[in-house]
Amino acid sequence: MKAKVLSFLKNNAYYFAFIACLAVLAGITVALVTAGNNNSLQTGGNQIEQEGENQTPETPSEPEDNTPTVTVIEFIMPVQGATVIKDYVSASVVYNQTLGLYTGHKAIDFASAEGASVVCVYDGIVESITVSKVEGTTVTVNHGNGLKTVYNSLEVREDLLEGMTLSKGDVIGEVSTNNKTEYLDGAHLHFEVIENGEKIDPEKYLITESK
Repeated sequence: MKAKVLSFLKNNAYYFAFIACLAVLAGITVALVTAGNNNSLQTGGNQIEQEGENQTPETPSEPEDNTPTVTVIEFIMPVQGATVIKDYVSASVVYNQTLGLYTGHKAIDFASAEGASVVCVYDGIVESITVSKVEGTTVTVNHGNGLKTVYNSLEVREDLLEGMTLSKGDVIGEVSTNNKTEYLDGAHLHFEVIENGEKIDPEKYLITESK
């Protein structure tokens, strides 16, 4: 019996050796695959951790400022060095020595030497230029948003046209006596301010020496 076993082993030694080699290769392969998976897991964990460390925190955006911008409108004097001879009145009347009666006067009259420069008090566009034998020459400047200024009893400069854009301080014309309803007041500028269709006190926007 022992001799048969030895004979069997001897005759099949090649197969046993081949099987053993396969077993060894299989073991090595399993070990390599296992090691590779472990490395992949470790590497992935490091990558995730590094990405987390390198991330830059987002800067919180500043809230939008929805506060409306307020434009302060200030008029310059339409005639430099002029004297106020008649103030704006709203609820009463003033005496008009030319007409010899009391009338309303929603304007300010600035007396000055005839020929003194009359300037635009604020940026705007010439809306109209009218000429009347009784009331003289009148220039209306539109400043936008319902605000207008009116210049009466003046000689308009020759190149001034309707639709022309004016800047604060641009010359409109010269002080005159062509308003026949007030000619006894002498050379002066009759100055009005209109806001949303209503004549208002020019002092609301006019920067005078008393302010």
